[in-house]
Amino acid sequence: MGALSGTLTTTAYYIEGDVPDGFRDTYLEALSKYRFKEIDLALDQDESLGWVSITNPFDTEFDLNKVLWGSYLMVTIRHDAIRLPGTAFKLHLQQRIQEYMHEHGKERISKPEQEELKEVLQRELKKRVLPAIKTFDLVWNIERRQAWFFTQNKKMNELFVDMFEETFGLQAHERNPYSMVEHMGLDDAMFDRMLSVEPAALAAPPR
Repeated sequence: MGALSGTLTTTAYYIEGDVPDGFRDTYLEALSKYRFKEIDLALDQDESLGWVSITNPFDTEFDLNKVLWGSYLMVTIRHDAIRLPGTAFKLHLQQRIQEYMHEHGKERISKPEQEELKEVLQRELKKRVLPAIKTFDLVWNIERRQAWFFTQNKKMNELFVDMFEETFGLQAHERNPYSMVEHMGLDDAMFDRMLSVEPAALAAPPR
């Protein structure tokens, strides 16, 4: 979370592209299209990613009262993942292999047999494990074309950039010193001069 509660750890973005006319209806439809869906083990999934309400990670029904707060669009990305504990899984697999060899009167099994046992055991155990749920808030000021994504995790920010573009048809560029200079409205000559400025220390180095 973060936007409404918790720590305020964010990554800031500039948003590039034109917001379409009637964006309210357009964006509600887009959020519904890319809403969070539960992990489908029948499709051999072990994770899922999608939009949810910023006030309830189990709410995927969007309306203007939930999404728009003045000039701000506020939603959350929910990421669920099923991860089996490595050490425990190895012990269960060893037990399954021993049972298989005893049942078939074997002293050893082939690699394909072991891989098949492993896949079957993974599917069985995943049905018994609750997925880990993580949520990451998005606060987007549509008028100012700036957004804040409430995590600094590199992987999640990469997923966010892709998902934002896919959902809204706009590009999110991380705000950093270079991009901040780009958005200062400088002409080409001044922009080049800014980039050529040498770094300067603002405090004397410790002795």
